[in-house]
Amino acid sequence: MNPRLGGLALSAIIAGMPCAAAAIPSGMQMPSPSPTATAPVYATPAPAPDDYPVSNRGPRGLLVPAAQSPTPLPEASAALGPGQARVSADRVYGSLAAGGTLTAAGNVVLRSGDINVMSDQAVYDDSTKIVRSTGHVRFLTSTGDSATADALEYDANNDRVTMLGVHGASSALAYQGQPIRGALSYSGRRVRVDKAGHTLIDEGWVTTCDLRHVAYHITGRQIEIRPGDRLIVHHSALHVGKLVAAALGVLVIPLSAAAERRPTAFAPRVGYNSTQGVFVRNYINFYHGPNYYGTYHVDYYQKVGLGLGADVYFARRDNRGSGQLSFYQLRNNARQRALSGQQSTTQASVSLQQLLSKSVRAALFFTYAGATGVFTSIPAQTTANLNVTHTGARSTTNYAATVSRSGPSISAAGFFNHNIALTSRLNQQVSLSLQENSTPFAFSRAVSLNTDTHYTGRLFDSDLVIATNHGRQTTRDFLSGHELQTDTIALQRVPELTLRARPFELHRFHLPVLFTLVGGEYNDGYDAIKTARYDATLQLGSALYRLGHSSDLSASATVRQDIYGTGDMRGSIAEQLQLHSFFGRHADNTLAYQDMSVRGYTPMPSLDSISGFDQISELFNFYNGSIYRFTASTAYNFRSKFLSSIFYQLNVQPSPYASLSLGTTYDPHGSGYSPLSIALATPLTRNDYFQFAGSFDFKLHGLQGQNYFLSHTVNDCYQIRLSYRQPLKQVDLSLSLLAFPGQSVNFGINRSGPIIPQNLSL
Repeated sequence: MNPRLGGLALSAIIAGMPCAAAAIPSGMQMPSPSPTATAPVYATPAPAPDDYPVSNRGPRGLLVPAAQSPTPLPEASAALGPGQARVSADRVYGSLAAGGTLTAAGNVVLRSGDINVMSDQAVYDDSTKIVRSTGHVRFLTSTGDSATADALEYDANNDRVTMLGVHGASSALAYQGQPIRGALSYSGRRVRVDKAGHTLIDEGWVTTCDLRHVAYHITGRQIEIRPGDRLIVHHSALHVGKLVAAALGVLVIPLSAAAERRPTAFAPRVGYNSTQGVFVRNYINFYHGPNYYGTYHVDYYQKVGLGLGADVYFARRDNRGSGQLSFYQLRNNARQRALSGQQSTTQASVSLQQLLSKSVRAALFFTYAGATGVFTSIPAQTTANLNVTHTGARSTTNYAATVSRSGPSISAAGFFNHNIALTSRLNQQVSLSLQENSTPFAFSRAVSLNTDTHYTGRLFDSDLVIATNHGRQTTRDFLSGHELQTDTIALQRVPELTLRARPFELHRFHLPVLFTLVGGEYNDGYDAIKTARYDATLQLGSALYRLGHSSDLSASATVRQDIYGTGDMRGSIAEQLQLHSFFGRHADNTLAYQDMSVRGYTPMPSLDSISGFDQISELFNFYNGSIYRFTASTAYNFRSKFLSSIFYQLNVQPSPYASLSLGTTYDPHGSGYSPLSIALATPLTRNDYFQFAGSFDFKLHGLQGQNYFLSHTVNDCYQIRLSYRQPLKQVDLSLSLLAFPGQSVNFGINRSGPIIPQNLSL
């Protein structure tokens, strides 16, 4: 809230007295604001006979007689030092001797840096080190923050400001590092600000709307502002116009990325769809501190029933551990029980993270999903995962275990992974896993071992891999009781060595070259063969060559040769050519030819499954900058003599805020044109934005899959969004605050992101 007044002294003769004040707009009126108590008036005693009033309406600052001045006064043009301020007033009288008071009256202006405090009267008590300003108190800063108050009191000993009967606004606010749109206006019976800027507003309200057209405001018994952290409103309620829209409980708006550990819902969601009927989703927030807060859910679905749940976040104060708990139960009504046979469904999840030591971290995750009802064939599903990670100077070791259960079926697994950097060029990775699966009719167990020794050299890099998988599956016949045991089918690499030469270039042809050699011993369970295998691959390109002034040609080729211990051999040659041509400044065409020829035989088709191809494709573009672009593309396969469908796409964007996209395909083999997909977005007025998504079916002569979205912006304060999804027969209504990016007061739409851009400004 920019609350620092930074080092205010009543005059140049009073030094070292810092002062803070809240950056809080003058003379604001809100619809139905909270009752504001009348501020007390601090009476100033009449001047004693020996006090000498001094008039000063010019720029010279506060002057007192030389006999009363304990230090020489600076000239008016002298710059103010730290802890000093310049004061001007119609009259100044009083004495600071023996802890007395000094009073400035009539058009009082206190200036310190870029901050001005104006009032009818200011009194400084040297014994208590308190400054009191009364009578039309106004506060202004160079950042645009402003405030009016009935009275302002600054306690220099505690570096704390208290204001009574305050109306204020601040534009120097940021949400997650981004300046908010407009200003945050607020009012309160009393405002207290400490030296760190921590602000408490008692019995007040806040809004981000223009005060001439207040569309919404949020009231609270106490509003707490933690600069750079979060805004917390206790016992809060959302008012739309003069109506109370929702009781929000504790409203927390994060003001930094670190404070937003999870999204916060502000208000009920209201909508309708064909499955749930009319629904109302209520969010009741609670907040006991940055380490313990959450949301309760009380939802009503007309066609389904009642939903109850909670989302809770908690963390240790020393930041060594944290967790999240989510629970939700949907209790079906009689209509839904008759349709589904279920009385209720329950979902729950728990995640915990804990720092066990400086180098050891653990995480636990648990989920549960189940249903109760007459259909016992729907089993409950549970999953638990435990992960422990040790991080050393040159190594990382991970231990993990997971257990999943669905009715009588159980699956369990354990994992071990160790990665160590032996040198700057040599590292070793070892992983081991055990997997068990059990059902009423089968049981299986498998053990996998994988090692990878990686070396990076000046001319090449290499990997030496060992990969094995062993296990057995037991199947039980339910009628006879006989058991059948089979070994696990897998591909064993025992071992496999890969050498990759550093890429180099044939400078005469400007042609990059890459060579790879793979060799090893394999036990192929899929093809029931054990053999050696050597694979050499030479890749040439991709190289780019200019043809004339308007075309370029790119080319690449790959040559591969496989040799097996059985005496079999197989080779392949593949090439790719692409010709890109420009026609003036508004069109281009791309012809791409791809071919692969395969010769020989492989005894391991499960590992070396490749097939040849021979085809050409074309892509044509016609455009005018970003205003419009038309694209057409197709492909032809020479081997099958088949022409693929022709794809057409038109994108039009006459302005940054309006766009139209049309797309369809044409099948030359008889089915004709596919439905024309349509996406339209355009402003209707300065405050209204429309979007449509759907398709036009040429055979049915009508629109299909229609989705309509309409937004209305109210006074640059919030957006009302209305959507209709014809396939779901669903109507949603939502409201989004424009001030806070990504935060919204939702009344219905359930989605991961906004439909309408929140930064739209026409």
